[in-house]
Amino acid sequence: MVYVVKYRPKNEAKEPESKVARTVFAECDGKPSREKAAKLLNEVTGGDFLEDTIQIQELRSFDPAEVRRHGANVFSLK
Repeated sequence: MVYVVKYRPKNEAKEPESKVARTVFAECDGKPSREKAAKLLNEVTGGDFLEDTIQIQELRSFDPAEVRRHGANVFSLK
């Protein structure tokens, strides 16, 4: 199953008017926990994210291979 993990970077959050959010694609057998998502984001961003802004959304009709074919990186949340 493919999930979108959305978060706000720490650097962007310093500016109150900033609404910048970033996303990564991740695959997992079941719904991932916030702890797993935070661990992945720590590895991907080097810790540049606000943990309380993490949102996880399931993409039901997408296969990880299909997402990769479109040029996106799909990380593992296992």
